[in-house]
Amino acid sequence: MASRRRIVYQLVSPMEKTLGQAEILRRQDYLQRHAADNTEIKVQSVPSGYPSIESERDVVTVAPHLLRGMQKAEAEGASAGIIGCFSDPALDAIRETVKMPVVGPGQSAIALAMQLGESYSILSPLDSGAKRALPRLRGQGLTQRLASIRGVGVSVVDLTHGENAAWDRIIETGRRCIDDGADVLVMGCMSMAFMGVERELSDRLSVPVVSPVLAALKTTETLLDLNLSHSRTAWPSPPDKAYLA
Repeated sequence: MASRRRIVYQLVSPMEKTLGQAEILRRQDYLQRHAADNTEIKVQSVPSGYPSIESERDVVTVAPHLLRGMQKAEAEGASAGIIGCFSDPALDAIRETVKMPVVGPGQSAIALAMQLGESYSILSPLDSGAKRALPRLRGQGLTQRLASIRGVGVSVVDLTHGENAAWDRIIETGRRCIDDGADVLVMGCMSMAFMGVERELSDRLSVPVVSPVLAALKTTETLLDLNLSHSRTAWPSPPDKAYLA
């Protein structure tokens, strides 16, 4: 029997203060239902921050909490971690400071999408998502097969609340992405992905739709199965020096 392993899913907002503990437990249950039998999922929050990550200001503000959260998770025996945001905030800094595999949903979802078609588009909550995503995708060498990034016109918070028009807007935006030349769609928001509509969306649009929630979970489990983690050559440990308060 495979040994039991614990994956910590690190939220990027103090969700218990915005959507309540019930939503945290719902997301944990969703992940657990899709996890392998020998995987235990723990979803942990941050002590403070904005309700969602929709700007670089939001990223910089929450990054120290994400760093400490993943360090604490490893110290408490976690096997791996997932950063709960499509933009993979603080991923490089976290990989520098922990040995366990830590996965970014954005990287995972796009890597999977590029195995399913020749070009992909990202469904972002807002149009401003393209301006934030493009520099990161260029730096990772992922723009050559990018058809487009289109906003569905619904904020992350509204998506989480199940805003009534969200589904119709996602369908409409998906069709526009296909017109752009995409043959695979990637959900560019974790709250969108936690709606669990990727299969229905794929059926409606007749193209594969990748959920970053499930892509990150299955990527993490695969790394654990293969006993792999990030390269210390790519992410060397920072020099040991005093932090001046």
